[in-house]
Amino acid sequence: MHIASLGQWFVVAALVVALLGVGASAGAVIRGSARWARWTRGLALAAFGLVTAGAGVLLYALLTDDFSFRYVFSHSYRLQPTAYKIAALWSGQEGSLLFWTWLQAGYAALLARQKPERLGSTQAPALGIMLASVVFFGGVTAFVASPFETLAFAPPDGRGLNPLLQSFWMISHPVMLYLGFVGFSVPFAVAFASLIVRRKGHDWIRLTRRWTMTAWLALSLGMVLGSRWAYEELGWGGYWAWDPVENASLMPWLTATAFIHSVMVQERRGMLKRWNVALVALTYFLSVFGTFLTRSGILSSVHTFVESDIGPLFLGFMGLIAAFSLYFIIDRRDLLQDERFVESYASREFGFVLNNLILVGLSFAVFWGTVFPLVSRLFGVEVTVAAPYFNRITAPLFLVLIVLMGVVPLLGWGRSTWKAVGMQVTVPLGMALASCAALYAGGIRETGFLLAVAGAVVVVAAIAFEITQSVAARLRFTNDPPLLVLPRLLARNPRRYGGYLVHIGIVIIAVGIAGYSHYHQEALRGLEVGQQASIGPYTIVFEGLQEGEERGVPHTAARVLVRRDGRDVGYLLPKRLYYPGWVDIQGPSTEVAIHSTAAGDLYVVLAGWDEFGTVVGFQLFWNPMMSWLWFGGLVLMAGTMFALWPRPERAPAPAERVFEALRELEYDRALGRIPEAEYVRVRAALMEQAAKLSDAETAARGALERELAAELKVRGEARQ
Repeated sequence: MHIASLGQWFVVAALVVALLGVGASAGAVIRGSARWARWTRGLALAAFGLVTAGAGVLLYALLTDDFSFRYVFSHSYRLQPTAYKIAALWSGQEGSLLFWTWLQAGYAALLARQKPERLGSTQAPALGIMLASVVFFGGVTAFVASPFETLAFAPPDGRGLNPLLQSFWMISHPVMLYLGFVGFSVPFAVAFASLIVRRKGHDWIRLTRRWTMTAWLALSLGMVLGSRWAYEELGWGGYWAWDPVENASLMPWLTATAFIHSVMVQERRGMLKRWNVALVALTYFLSVFGTFLTRSGILSSVHTFVESDIGPLFLGFMGLIAAFSLYFIIDRRDLLQDERFVESYASREFGFVLNNLILVGLSFAVFWGTVFPLVSRLFGVEVTVAAPYFNRITAPLFLVLIVLMGVVPLLGWGRSTWKAVGMQVTVPLGMALASCAALYAGGIRETGFLLAVAGAVVVVAAIAFEITQSVAARLRFTNDPPLLVLPRLLARNPRRYGGYLVHIGIVIIAVGIAGYSHYHQEALRGLEVGQQASIGPYTIVFEGLQEGEERGVPHTAARVLVRRDGRDVGYLLPKRLYYPGWVDIQGPSTEVAIHSTAAGDLYVVLAGWDEFGTVVGFQLFWNPMMSWLWFGGLVLMAGTMFALWPRPERAPAPAERVFEALRELEYDRALGRIPEAEYVRVRAALMEQAAKLSDAETAARGALERELAAELKVRGEARQ
């Protein structure tokens, strides 16, 4: 048996086992059987083991240069670095589908490893939903786009990985995206499993919080890494082109961001229940939609794989997701009744609602701009939706979101007054205006950049103002030593303060984008040896061409001296590379040279030369504030990790919401966010709820004690 047949057998076996797991899950739900639930968990683990074995076969073939595999021949060659041979596993259509199947089975296995008492009756149906996804992707991998096809004769060497993909960023970028896309299947599965078993409350939010945040972090990093890849490898001086597949990652990120914010309203106030279930379904749907765009070939993109016939299969799967979600949202609507409504437009919950509407509106605007060329084709018209549409629509909405990021955390829960709001936002808004005035006086006149800076200052100032108030309140109402006040404050609510750090990361990225958008420069220059050209604060001097070879890839490089303010900064070597097997198909590849500082990047592309090599063309870019994008990504990652830091589980609902509301009420009163009369009213209502819960708990404890006493009496009489 050829090793490829073994890999194919493993995937088919995993498909069969996952299908059995779906059936066992249905049996556990219908019969309420713990035995069927155990079978579901075991089958999920077995499916993961089988897919792992199948992926291991393909990885072994890549690492051992087994060119009898058509996939290995198409995506590797003998001198290809080991890291790129590993990356080839997910860099082609067939391999990426196998990798997606492996991740999906892996997430299901991790969920199966959770203690049954933690997930309760939702574990089996949640695993069934996830295994159904394994069935789909495993089926496509096994029977439609198999990476285990073989060639009649094994060639001596392969064509190699596409030169555009031979980058560190391309090793990590797809992995992060897939971890995010597939990771959203967990909250989707657990949320709808709760509806399937008619489980009341919002336990599913608490159970999936870390899964959701981890998937969101992975998707965020995937987008940042993808931007870095586009910036370094495509040679166009930019980082985001509103490419259809770039948009496909942005859309679920926007809806997931909305979900992460709105679940706080459900936990604290018992609101937005239908909205949250719809958001988690939409996020997973858009994740699958993104991989549909990548693999169907229906839209032109630098990210897409070759055109294939799997598009209709993905459309059918997305239709099933939509129908499944709508059915249970409508059928279980009695479980999704909100416990209260927005009481004030000056409340934090209304701010979150507004935040959600803008995020979903942004996602819809991006979605419509992405699919409009497809819609126009139905009417026989070819239309291209380019960057100006997306920039014009999204820029104002993103600016409003940034302002909301600063203002909403300063609002109190429940009711408040506009006077109290005004007292909270006066300092941040005043600092924003002062910052803009200072920049304007210094010669910065671009309105878009000034507005971005103003929004960023509002966010940072509001966070600093809120933390200062909180430290002062804690000093006043606790006995904490002064040096421990801030650490204990941060440890008290890592979700809140980790979220603030994420907000700071996002505004750093926003200011970097604004700086690049309004002040970048580009120029095309033809230089002879010894001639120079200037762009931004830099001057380059061309010193000649040189040829070389690295890892079997010939190249031509231009030696360029970089100067600033009359001083030599260093040398750059932009290159043109001639990858064997690819140069005849897509021409030589570009390797840009970048000199990066906190102020901006000098970006040099070797565009070409005349037949004698006497005049060499350079494409030059001055990209201000580019490092802010990458630094902001690091801050975002740090904030999310802080929010995810392990801490003891909080009490379950409904007691959780009441006592958390009381803590928040005292907190808002100490910070002056709520009028005294409203504080008294809300506190009285919450204390009444707490008393009822306490009475109910006392009655339940008494009944249990009586039942135990009666049981002990019966057993004692039986012994006599």
